[in-house]
Amino acid sequence: MVRIPILIVLLLFFAGTCALAAMGPQRVANTVHNLSTSSEWYYVADEEDQVCIFCHTPHGGSLDGPLWNRALPGAMEFTHYTTATLDSVAGGATRALSDESLLCMSCHDGAMAVNHVLRPSSGSAGNPTMNSGQTDVALVWLGPVIAGRIGGAFGEDGMLTEETRNLTDDHPISFSYDAVRTAYQSVGRGNQLHSAVEAATAGVRFYGAGNRVECGSCHDPHVNYDSTIPWDDPTADEKYRPFLIMPNTGSAMCLACHNK
Repeated sequence: MVRIPILIVLLLFFAGTCALAAMGPQRVANTVHNLSTSSEWYYVADEEDQVCIFCHTPHGGSLDGPLWNRALPGAMEFTHYTTATLDSVAGGATRALSDESLLCMSCHDGAMAVNHVLRPSSGSAGNPTMNSGQTDVALVWLGPVIAGRIGGAFGEDGMLTEETRNLTDDHPISFSYDAVRTAYQSVGRGNQLHSAVEAATAGVRFYGAGNRVECGSCHDPHVNYDSTIPWDDPTADEKYRPFLIMPNTGSAMCLACHNK
């Protein structure tokens, strides 16, 4: 009988699990989330060649996320989109932003510099400089589309003024999907939302008790969707633009939750 070492079995198991968990074509090095010297996008490091270091570190990172290498903004510093139902079950416009979404906002809030990390890579004297020596590089909102690309800051007011961490014009996050659906059912609107099980089966991701909706419910930062800019990349899939967890052709992702 052939015996396979238990370590190999575990590695194969976890490799299979990660493959199943992946959402869309994965190649972060070919996306705008690559801030290293190999990037051809907006924000390019002057000397840092490590792609993952801007979000992750193998040692000494934060427990806020997976090997997380960034500080998070304050959970109460955001103003949310809200409705009467969200006011009643989630705390309304001033509710706390959950850690899963704060991970994204540690770059995308329009205030925190994308090149500030907790632990720079080995041999680096400090935070990597970007775009020819800049030391505090924050994402800015450049309008809905500039040169075919989407602006990166969701917490700004759209006028290139000081950041406001204003999410009132974005899909609501950091609320319990189950609680909202229960509230809908109590007023005879239960058929307007599919169950969380049905939505998850369709591909939507939920988080924690009550099936919270967060940024990652619809987006995956590693998804490689841009097949033309700046690479002619045959592995990318435009149906996942921008960083979607599933194609939204015919509003399929929206209809995974909303029964319209």
